[in-house]
Amino acid sequence: MKFIIIIVIVLVIIAAAQLMKVYELSSRLRNKDEADVTPAETKFNAGMLLLFYIALMISSTWLFFHYGARPGLGASASEYGVDIDFLYDVNWLIILIVFYITQSLLFLFAFKYQQKKGRKAVFFAHSTKLELLWTIIPAVVLAGIIIGGLSVWNKITTPKENATVIEIYAQQFGWTVRYAGEDNTLGNSDFKVIHETTNPLGVVTTKLINAKEKAWTREIDSLTVYLDENGDLTPDATVDEIEDKIERLGRQIRRLDPLRKSQTAETNAAATDDVIVKELHLVKGVDYEFKFRSRDVIHSALFPHFRAQMNCVPGMTTRFSFKPIITTAEMRAMPDVAKQYKEISENRVAEGREPVEFDYLLLCNKICGSSHYNMQIKIVVETQEEFDVWYAKQSESKTFEMLAGLGTTVANEESIDTNVAAIDTVNVITEPVAQ
Repeated sequence: MKFIIIIVIVLVIIAAAQLMKVYELSSRLRNKDEADVTPAETKFNAGMLLLFYIALMISSTWLFFHYGARPGLGASASEYGVDIDFLYDVNWLIILIVFYITQSLLFLFAFKYQQKKGRKAVFFAHSTKLELLWTIIPAVVLAGIIIGGLSVWNKITTPKENATVIEIYAQQFGWTVRYAGEDNTLGNSDFKVIHETTNPLGVVTTKLINAKEKAWTREIDSLTVYLDENGDLTPDATVDEIEDKIERLGRQIRRLDPLRKSQTAETNAAATDDVIVKELHLVKGVDYEFKFRSRDVIHSALFPHFRAQMNCVPGMTTRFSFKPIITTAEMRAMPDVAKQYKEISENRVAEGREPVEFDYLLLCNKICGSSHYNMQIKIVVETQEEFDVWYAKQSESKTFEMLAGLGTTVANEESIDTNVAAIDTVNVITEPVAQ
């Protein structure tokens, strides 16, 4: 049906263009100059402009009231989001006032001052009063908008005392969440110790540094022994590749020294209870401070229902705060949201797909690559009791130390898990040697 509508619109445009050509040709046959406009034509054009103005005002007003200022978003789900919605509404009000005044003047003047015999336009080069008018009024309005925006921005970016700390880590093309644990302090992190499976955020502890160093040293030793025993029988290209790897592993070991020196008992303890997950759970009524990092390119963490957004920039940490005020269950129960998702689900079922229900989402709002569209995770806002049940399950298996296989003891740095020591071990590259 949509395709047929598009075809009809295209055909109507083509037909209108052909009619214009017919009119031009008929004017030439009547020896009429196209620039000559009769009073009747002027009156007709002015009348059509007036009709277009009326249609524009009716249609734009209907669209605004039908879809609203924030279609599909519903009520703000965060405390600061209410302030942002207020600023948004004020901006819309200003825009609409200017829109209706300027468009009314534009079309009504075009109708009133249509061409008439003997009428001449008045020309004047300068008006100080008019220039002051259209300079001062926009400046005052803009200053008010900026002051209001800065006030809300300062609230959002100023951490609240005792706010729960959560890290949001961005990479192409997904998000990883790190809870700060019982001490509400995030452990140190560095890209040098990132591992996709066991340490995706590059969390640092002395144990991990020792484990990395032992694993890489052992790998260097195995590669060196291999070259000593089989170097003469190994192709030169493979020998060069192994030597390059030994040199690279040596550089990686040397780069661990600054990390080791920056670690303390406090930073080690802070990292051990960090919980790393792929879903964000929040408690209604709790203040949160979010810290953002990016591994690769600039991403933008967008919380549309909470009216919050922050760029995630490689090499630096950005932050903002907000307090959720509506749980996921409460948002699902709101009449507008329930109606919207009922219609969506009915359409999906008619197409043979699974029905859906409302969920808060964290999205990337920067075009960060080919799979940017799929960079999102679910956010669940719930009661403290529900969160405690969920978090207890995560703490059983997804603390940093458990993911990294480092055990749970902080003091005994010598007892390195042999599985962790083998994390980065890569098989020696060999080629079959001709007999």
